[in-house]
Amino acid sequence: MTLLIVLAASRSYPLYKQCDSRWGNEQLGTSSNTICKAGCLMSSVAMALSGIGKSYNPSTLNTWLKGHGGYVSGDLFVWGSVNSLGLKYQGKVSNSNIASSLSAGHVVILNVHNGGHWVLATSMSGSTIYVNDPGYSTSSYTLSEIVANNSGLYHVGNSFLDIMIGSLEFALNIDGRRDKFMKEKQMIDQQ
Repeated sequence: MTLLIVLAASRSYPLYKQCDSRWGNEQLGTSSNTICKAGCLMSSVAMALSGIGKSYNPSTLNTWLKGHGGYVSGDLFVWGSVNSLGLKYQGKVSNSNIASSLSAGHVVILNVHNGGHWVLATSMSGSTIYVNDPGYSTSSYTLSEIVANNSGLYHVGNSFLDIMIGSLEFALNIDGRRDKFMKEKQMIDQQ
C-alpha cells in the first residue's frame, strides 16, 4: 500500500496554458468563447489525461469532447464525459479531503478565484496546494483560496486494480523487470 501512494504521488503532469498560440484561439465547444477565454477547466483535464499517459492537449481534447458529449450549453464541461479515457469522475471533493485524495493518487481539479477559474492540483504540503495553472503564472494556492466543496475528484483507470497495476509497472521499470511483467500481464489479459 505504501508503494502505491509513493508512486502515484510522483505522477508528472505537463503544464498546458489555455492561451497557448497552438490552441488559444480555437472555439471552445460550440460556444463563441475560445479556449484562451474560457478553457481553464478543459485545459486542466487535458493536463490530467496527459499525466496518466494519454496523448491529449487542450486542442485534441476539445475536439474529442465536441464529438463525445463533453459539453452542454455550448462550453460547459461535462465532468463524466472523460470516463472512457481513464479518468473516472467521482464527484466533488471537499477541502478537508484534498490531501488524502492527492496522496491516494487521485486527480483533483480545484476551483479557485471565487469560482471563476480551475486548476490541476499536483501535490500538497501543509495547507499549500501545488498546481498546474492553465491561466495564470501561479504555482500554488492555500486551502483558504479554494472554493469549498466545488472541486472535482477523478479516480484514475477503470478500477483501483488499474492504479495498482500502473504503479507496479512503474516500479518494475525502475527495477529493470518491466518487460517480463508486461509479457505476463498480456498473457493473463488474453485469457
